[in-house]
Amino acid sequence: MADLPPLKYGKVVGRFLANISDGPDIGDLPEFPPLSGTVTFLAEAPKVLVAAAQPAPATYVQLPEHYECSLDEFGYLTWRGRRGVRLVAPSADTNPSDWTWRVTFDLSYDGARVPLESFSFHVPEYVAGPDAENPDTGSIGLVDLTLVSPVPASAGDAVVLGPRGEGLKIDGRVATYSALPATPAEGAQYVVAADNLLYVYHAAAGGWLPNGQGVVIRGPIGASDWASISGKPTTFAPIIGATATTAVAGDDPRLTNARTPVSHTHPAAQISDSTATGRSVLTAADAAAARTAIGTIASTDTRLTDTRTPTLTGQIYDIALKSHGGNRATGAGNIMPEGLRLERKVTVSSVTYRGETAGTGNLVVELRQNGAAVSGTSATIAAANHAADTTVTGTWVFNAGDRITVYVTTADSPAGKGLQASLKGVTS
Repeated sequence: MADLPPLKYGKVVGRFLANISDGPDIGDLPEFPPLSGTVTFLAEAPKVLVAAAQPAPATYVQLPEHYECSLDEFGYLTWRGRRGVRLVAPSADTNPSDWTWRVTFDLSYDGARVPLESFSFHVPEYVAGPDAENPDTGSIGLVDLTLVSPVPASAGDAVVLGPRGEGLKIDGRVATYSALPATPAEGAQYVVAADNLLYVYHAAAGGWLPNGQGVVIRGPIGASDWASISGKPTTFAPIIGATATTAVAGDDPRLTNARTPVSHTHPAAQISDSTATGRSVLTAADAAAARTAIGTIASTDTRLTDTRTPTLTGQIYDIALKSHGGNRATGAGNIMPEGLRLERKVTVSSVTYRGETAGTGNLVVELRQNGAAVSGTSATIAAANHAADTTVTGTWVFNAGDRITVYVTTADSPAGKGLQASLKGVTS
């Protein structure tokens, strides 16, 4: 994986809790159980150029799906099982040299989503504290989302609107005082993240303001009451009424009007999950049309009660024949050596052989018709398949009065036990 020195990195931490009424315990104070869900970070610079990257200058683009953190069982922000997440901090080695990160939330408690507005914040360089076991203690530049999150306005506080300030022009931001530019332009202004003070450069006064004696930053006072905010939506704060430009109150009886629904229609084609067959049945003019749509017949169709005599040919005529009991031996077997007499003409399409146990070597068997081998019915069965089904297919016609035997032409040696044949046939 490529590294991009000399990048600086910050660290962001946070903890998120729900405020609920007191649970079933001894006390009566509200409780603060942890929230669950994810927190995502996105750099608000679409790309960052690193001119001093080694081995060559590089441009990197952040992939936001790789900056999705989760909350642990105590509500702490975690990344890969560790609390806190490291983010790239803007510096003089990046272009742009200053940008903000935006954080968004997808949090819930007990299955219900907890909405939190996203916001932007600066990430300074993080310098760990002296304790390796607890590096955040005494660290510099640690960002806690609780401390940088904007405070929501409260309608209960009266605010007096003061005059607009002149504003500030800040040239850059560095992590520590020692990182201030060595030869800046006259009047340059930089924020030092370590103490969050603004330092101004005046060559005639000796350069930068002394460390720790920077200017406290206070932004211009702006409007904070609804009437004084410019550019706000025209529909807020909502006016309760019954027109197209007013809102409905939560207890408006129209929200719970249980009147009978107004009659309306929908053609079958507007049913989004319907099929062509289903729509044909739905729009069928009568029962006959519905039966045609699904390809069925009426319950009174005479074919359902046709009592005609079955045809003599084509009727199932399957035969199972046990030929050998005990150890297999060459010949027609010892169960029915005279053969099975057929009482009607039969066409056989397959014969399946199977023994009780396996022997050693190949077993060769065939069907015989009135003592003569039936061509195409012979099977050579390896020892591994002696006690399994071995099927031979073909077309063999036997006449009424024929005697069928299962004949072992070559016995396995030493031989296994038993042999039978199953014939699949129809009358013909």
